[in-house]
Amino acid sequence: MKINKIEKKDGTFVYRTNVYLGVDSLTGKQVRTTATGKTRKMCEMKAKQAINSFIKNGSTIAREKIEFEDFKALALNWFDSYKLTVKLNTARVAKNFLQVYILPTLGSYKINKITTILLQSIVNQWAKNANTAEIKNGKREKGKCKDYKLILNIIKRILDYAIQLGAIMYNPASQVLPPRLKDRTPTKIKYFDKLELKKFLTYLDTLECTDKNIFHRTLYHFLLATGLRIGEALALSWSDIDFASQIVFVNKTTIQSSSFQTRIQNSAKTKGSNRTVSLDQSTLNILKNWKKTQDSNLISITDKLVFSNNGKLKTYRSCVMNLKKHFKAAGVTDIGFHGFRHTHASLLMNNDVNPKEIQVRLGHSDYSITMNLYSHLAKEKKKETATKFENILKAL
Repeated sequence: MKINKIEKKDGTFVYRTNVYLGVDSLTGKQVRTTATGKTRKMCEMKAKQAINSFIKNGSTIAREKIEFEDFKALALNWFDSYKLTVKLNTARVAKNFLQVYILPTLGSYKINKITTILLQSIVNQWAKNANTAEIKNGKREKGKCKDYKLILNIIKRILDYAIQLGAIMYNPASQVLPPRLKDRTPTKIKYFDKLELKKFLTYLDTLECTDKNIFHRTLYHFLLATGLRIGEALALSWSDIDFASQIVFVNKTTIQSSSFQTRIQNSAKTKGSNRTVSLDQSTLNILKNWKKTQDSNLISITDKLVFSNNGKLKTYRSCVMNLKKHFKAAGVTDIGFHGFRHTHASLLMNNDVNPKEIQVRLGHSDYSITMNLYSHLAKEKKKETATKFENILKAL
């Protein structure tokens, strides 16, 4: 840094230097300023202060530094922008984390008072809660979820946003190390084996042919035959089913929402979930029969939902309640709606269908997801492998 000693008109001396601050993040132009002090050391100090202020203001002089009353004000300001960039369900999850975990803990803090040590202690407590929480029906107690790493990531995003606005200079969350989630009792994948599946299908065939029973029978057969998620099935319209080509187009899903108008998300769960799934002739016949039943009760020129009741979207909760009743009446294990998906994958695995094809059919974005979830379900194939090895040895 070159510092010049300058004599003033009154004969006194000052020290002055030209300071390069950097490139303005908003205008793209280089920014320079001058620093003046009565001593060389004071001049150096003011030059450094000018650089720090520039960085703190988001590397720009085109705006004033934005200040927030507390972390809650910052977080809500961040969320207003964030929710416009993600899917509705993603925004709903983030909002829930804010309301249940983040704001009750950090909301009243001044932003510049939030330190790495403070955040580490908070995350440690969340981890402790998750690791000691009682698990009932596969779920932890409310307020003790296992997603504390995801919650920490949201805090990081919020504080990065504060840096962009010049409210703080560094992100204290970047140095926080989330504790490891302890392994608990492994989650057992619920699905029907051949005997239970046959028992359930036999039960469905004995149901009285009422509109309600035809609806449920069609939905259950469809889920078993396609491996679709229940949210994907409920979002389907008749235009999504091509009877001539024997395929269904999967490009929507349902989400939790208080409004019927926003319960259908016009995009699949993930990028890999956008897919076409082939249909067998038996499933097509069942769908055609349901369509005739549906059309006889409701005349409409609009494209209707496949699994709707009088044109209205069925709620997930009501579908689950009916499913439990049918499982109980059939005398089979309650595998839930996702159990149909697991059963579909198990049947394909045990019948030599290429795992890569199963991945595409189920809409998994990664091949490893399919293999990690379902490879161990191919129990019959494991027995065949052992027998084949035995035969190889005998043939030596």
